[in-house]
Amino acid sequence: MSVTRVRSRAAAARVNRSRLASARRSTGTTPAKGSAAPRAALGKALTLEKAPPRQGEAIGVLSASEPRVVAAGAGDHHAIHQFLTVVFHHPSWDGFLASLDDPFYEPCDRLLVKRGEAIVAHTHLTKRVMRFAGQLLPVAGLSRLGTLPEYRGCGHAGRLLRAAQRRMAAEGAVLGLLRTREPRFFRREGWAVCGRHSQSRAPAREVLAQISDRTVAAQASGAATNGSGTSVAGGLCIRPWRQVELPALLRLYAQGIAARDGGLERSEAYWRWLLSGKTIGQIFVASIGPERQELDDCCASIVGYCITTDDEVLEIAADAAHPAAATQLLARACGEAIERDLNDITLHAPPDHPLHALFVSARGTQHHHEALQGEVFMVKLLDPLGFLRAQCGELHSRADAAGLPRPCELGLAIDGEKLRLVVSRRSVKLLRGGLGRSHLRCNIAEFTRLVMGHLDVEEAHRSGRLEASTRLAVQTAQALFPRRPCWRSPLDERAV
Repeated sequence: MSVTRVRSRAAAARVNRSRLASARRSTGTTPAKGSAAPRAALGKALTLEKAPPRQGEAIGVLSASEPRVVAAGAGDHHAIHQFLTVVFHHPSWDGFLASLDDPFYEPCDRLLVKRGEAIVAHTHLTKRVMRFAGQLLPVAGLSRLGTLPEYRGCGHAGRLLRAAQRRMAAEGAVLGLLRTREPRFFRREGWAVCGRHSQSRAPAREVLAQISDRTVAAQASGAATNGSGTSVAGGLCIRPWRQVELPALLRLYAQGIAARDGGLERSEAYWRWLLSGKTIGQIFVASIGPERQELDDCCASIVGYCITTDDEVLEIAADAAHPAAATQLLARACGEAIERDLNDITLHAPPDHPLHALFVSARGTQHHHEALQGEVFMVKLLDPLGFLRAQCGELHSRADAAGLPRPCELGLAIDGEKLRLVVSRRSVKLLRGGLGRSHLRCNIAEFTRLVMGHLDVEEAHRSGRLEASTRLAVQTAQALFPRRPCWRSPLDERAV
């Protein structure tokens, strides 16, 4: 590796760490020296570490003769890949090496259970910044939690999960995120099913026919391409993306997907890492004007992009002033799928994206449910009080929009912990102790879904998952914590 590349990667890592630190300061989640740990009722007591553990340093443990939880080091990478191959049957060696280039990655982000020098269990933590309710929140992802078959049932996975949660909280993350087919295992540690899959699938030829019938991109379904793979449809040039046009992707992502709840912040270094992965097939852009332009003009003229792999559209975005660009990019993706003899195509997009209706019209299906082939998203509030404090401005705006009388109060009894949310005309306060006349009772999982906008308050009250002391408590909760879609692009999930 050249000295120049080493220096550039080090500089990118410093920039990314600075962005994470800024997000933590903005939410007030950076642990202060000597700060009190959250109470056990809100997610178990957390022992905050002052610094990430060193390679091989025991994080939880047992006696020297028993398996121990340690932070991985660079020297463990080869053994970790062998472990992942045995337990998960992937990734390939090249794919594993690519994951190490994540600009936020450090070897100690992998936690291991070791018996002697052998790896018995493993998990991987990722550092991200997520947008939610207008705020940038530091979050941590958890993936590849697994144990060797011969050591299962010994409690190693649970021990590793608890160590991972302590690490997440110690590094200032407000939320923990994961996707799994074993939700019952994580529920015991306070994780809640939260979030829905959002995708549509239909025959590619039927989708093209619908596009043609609607005359949005009539030429795209049968447009001939020139030698560079460019087609012209509806006044837009649909062509393969060029690496020098990365600023256009950053701009369109920030305008659309990143502005939604659940959207992750992506720096230029993070974007380059995402697009260098093996999970990416092709990238197309929609631009205004001729194919060949000056670099500055070319980036400014791009009004949409589409990232595909085989028969899936992983991410699609278009400028608000050019909504037809998304449809024409989809037409190009369908054409590419047909050329590869792929009958169906899948679109991953936010649940309110207009292209879902097009798939349904094309004899397809739209899936917007918690589970997909048994897999669900889960969230853990690592700092429940910090999360609520970060939402105070948004809660004040929602109270104004709902016309709630001031001051208004909502008591919250969460697994025995008593909180009182007080919204006045000038401020929002979160107080410990005392519930007031109007309050709700629930467990930590329902509370997580409530504050994340995943819970239908009325339905949860009818089913008994939420107990309300008054009708006013239900109405106040509906106003302060309305249902709102939270969607993350699968492009970020597949890169890990």
